[in-house]
Amino acid sequence: MAKEGLELNKLTNILKDKTRTSGWALCIGAGTSVPAFPNWGILVERLAAHDVGYPDAIALIADLANYFSYDALIQAANDRLGLDAKDFANLLINELYKDIKDKLTSSEWRFFTRVLSSMRVGNFKPQEWNKFLDIIRRYFGHISALPIAEVIAEVYETNLAPDAILSFNAEPLLVALINAFVSKRIAPSLSPISKRGELKAVTDIVTHGISNRRANRIPYYFCHGLLPVPVSPARNQATQSLDKLVFSEATYLQLSNTSFSWQSSVFIDVCSSKSVLFIGVSLSDSNMRRWLSWIHANRIQELRERNAYRGVSTSHYWINKSPISDQERLWIESSVAHLGVRLIWINDWNEIGQALRLMLGK
Repeated sequence: MAKEGLELNKLTNILKDKTRTSGWALCIGAGTSVPAFPNWGILVERLAAHDVGYPDAIALIADLANYFSYDALIQAANDRLGLDAKDFANLLINELYKDIKDKLTSSEWRFFTRVLSSMRVGNFKPQEWNKFLDIIRRYFGHISALPIAEVIAEVYETNLAPDAILSFNAEPLLVALINAFVSKRIAPSLSPISKRGELKAVTDIVTHGISNRRANRIPYYFCHGLLPVPVSPARNQATQSLDKLVFSEATYLQLSNTSFSWQSSVFIDVCSSKSVLFIGVSLSDSNMRRWLSWIHANRIQELRERNAYRGVSTSHYWINKSPISDQERLWIESSVAHLGVRLIWINDWNEIGQALRLMLGK
């Protein structure tokens, strides 16, 4: 039987306890960036609209989604539109950033893309990071990435900080928000005339196996690659990772059938050695489920061999919005039990920050 999910009012300092043993890591998906960035369904509709227009694209994708996964439909869109890899990537970029560009003024958009592509907290002054936060709060104040970044900034450089961040997004919004909150936290200790570059980097952006990493930074793994930020300066494009993008079914299936890949090695290493907190993911990704099932099966086998196994065991957690139906809750809990994942149930997404703080004993 699956472990019963934990309610917000019953949360204890689970992650704080983990920092004394294995440590913990964060794994995020597209849900943390909605509605600033579109979810997979909306993204596929927009791609289809380039072929059949609106409103036909909405009805078409609604029907096709009953039979095919979104990555298969992205593959179909690539074929229908007849674009090469570079042009299709540019189309993905335009559709991914469309909602943000439409809401921001021209000057805000230029500033936003400049900040988002910088990746380093030291590239901007504290007042510039505050301006970035003001833009996000004004237009996208309800995104989950905001409270997540704020909590990470609070525990940065303490023993409560995550040992790694795994991202299945192809955009760096959470990176920028972490930088902004770290800058805000330490701004009072800086000189009023502080220059750019005084603040050190918080995260190491890891997009390849050979990406540089330093011991005093949080490694931030873009497991599905990193799309370039539109109209960003050329000097800031070194971190982009078009060759590692996993959007289409062809790329996805190649990843599934490869005995070694950068993505699988990173994910398996982190999930087998750390307690991972999943936020904004559906846990329906077949690769992710396969890797988690391998890790959990090995864990259970080793516990049995040591006579330490006493029933259901979980090492990872998944924050999710509680469904109305009790039966649906039970089925969701059972659907990830064999992956070693336990549910953390919240009433609404605005409780993510509170949940994180409780788990960290703050």
